[in-house]
Amino acid sequence: MKTRIFLSILIIAGLFILGATLRVDLSGAANGPAPRVTAIKQVTHDGVRKASLLAGDSSLFVTELPTRNRIIAKVALPGSERSVLPTPFSSLQALDVSSDHTRLLISSTSASSGENEFWTLPVSSGKPARVGDLGGRDASWSADGRQLVFAKDSNLFVANADGGQAHKIYSASGSVFAAHFSPDDQKIRFTVSDTEQNATSLWEVGRDGANAHPLLADWPLKATACCGSWTADGKYYIFQASQNISSTNLVVTSLWALSESTTTSADSAPYQITAGPMSFGNAFPAHDNKNIWAIGVQPTAEVVKYDARKKQFVPLIPGLSATDVDFSRDGKWIVYVSIPEGTLWKSRANGSDRLQLTTDSERAALPHWSPDGKQIAYASLKPGSSWKLALVSANGGDSHEMLAENGSQVDACWSADGERLMFGEFNRDENGIKIQILNFRTKEISTVPGSEGLFSPRWSPNGRYIAAMSPKGTDMMLFDFNTQKWTTWITEPAGAFSYPSWSADSQYLYFDDLVTGTEAVRRVKVGTNQPEPVFELGDLERYMGAFGLWSGQAAGGSFMFVKDRSTQEVYQLSVELR
Repeated sequence: MKTRIFLSILIIAGLFILGATLRVDLSGAANGPAPRVTAIKQVTHDGVRKASLLAGDSSLFVTELPTRNRIIAKVALPGSERSVLPTPFSSLQALDVSSDHTRLLISSTSASSGENEFWTLPVSSGKPARVGDLGGRDASWSADGRQLVFAKDSNLFVANADGGQAHKIYSASGSVFAAHFSPDDQKIRFTVSDTEQNATSLWEVGRDGANAHPLLADWPLKATACCGSWTADGKYYIFQASQNISSTNLVVTSLWALSESTTTSADSAPYQITAGPMSFGNAFPAHDNKNIWAIGVQPTAEVVKYDARKKQFVPLIPGLSATDVDFSRDGKWIVYVSIPEGTLWKSRANGSDRLQLTTDSERAALPHWSPDGKQIAYASLKPGSSWKLALVSANGGDSHEMLAENGSQVDACWSADGERLMFGEFNRDENGIKIQILNFRTKEISTVPGSEGLFSPRWSPNGRYIAAMSPKGTDMMLFDFNTQKWTTWITEPAGAFSYPSWSADSQYLYFDDLVTGTEAVRRVKVGTNQPEPVFELGDLERYMGAFGLWSGQAAGGSFMFVKDRSTQEVYQLSVELR
């Protein structure tokens, strides 16, 4: 259940997921008249969270999240009358619509196995039918309706439409989703998610698994491209990609059109067809080639903390639209990243005496106070660059990058005495991912022994341990400074160790488990390997930030999350596709 919900959010308003976001130069786009949007019309006005969008001849089928469970709403055109499709499922998602628009391909979680199952659902009347014994993610039909393609973990499968003869055609280096046949059924395009690099990429493979290769390999925004589908005539591939708009510092997800006549040539840059201020994603080209249906997002959020006594979430500071909150050691001050601007701010714990610490052209993430409360280390993203660690005075003033290296750096962790700073680094030219420690007194940088390939490091408050994740995110590793050795602490499914944090006494590691049953905060004690639940998050709808679904601890140890208050509505984009 939670895996499916997480990936749906990733697809839509991942929209806001960043690799290294850049301001793109469109001068390399193919010659000739560019495709363009001529009009934008809002179709829905219900304020309900939306997770996918399909279009028939006279109706839209929208997967909605009015509560914790998902439903499929039918929106009749042109009047936008809304009705809910009746089903026996407690939660489901629309994946595809048949060529005659009489059936939907849907997924629902099995109560017994917890795996996503594929079903067909009649649009007008009739009972749903199971598609063989298939299970996985993001299935879709071929144009002739005889086959379907679906993903399962890092593998891509093709099967007959009835579920028979399923066979793997490709294994990727990351999670696979959003796979679709081309209109001529000769090739398949899909998205691969790289959780280590917080990036996505578009790939193509023949229907028989031959000639697998990435699309847009030299395109500046390739690390944010995802979730595409072809126009009905097969002339364009419509997808989404995110970029940082330097003049406003907003991260906007735009729709792009890749001409099929140029995909095999050097002159193959896509055309940008939306450019903010609203983000658009989950595009579904209409069958008339004159319109594109898409979900438009206006981002806003609220920081909440869990009140263990009341067993409910309450606002940290009413009206604060922010993420990545960190408290000073004395609990009197906070530093946070504003949403949607992405700028770094400081204020008192009650929200008063606000001070902006970074410029509007810089995007900030994951700030942490120094133990003496005088400085803040944070991840900085500037146009044309990757994430870099930076320092800024708590009193304001110019910030500065700490390292002159070419790699990306995130996850700053201060030593208890404030003399050292640990961080994760990725450098393609120098052994990839590793964990580094910067000594401010000696100016030396050292690599934690055996940390190659590990990421998301967390230094225990007593200074003895480092907790970090394995390359696939399935193992929580523990480094003991006394023995100078790493051991595998616990093993869980990928996605179970979101935003780990130590208890103040260094006895427990807490983590936000997104995938193991009901979403919950769990913890494991040093010296044991059996995690235990702390509390469940219930139906809290969370905001997807620059580095996923953020969580942290407030002064006093209560847990903080970011509640999504964004508006998501369906829009009709009238287009001219040359």
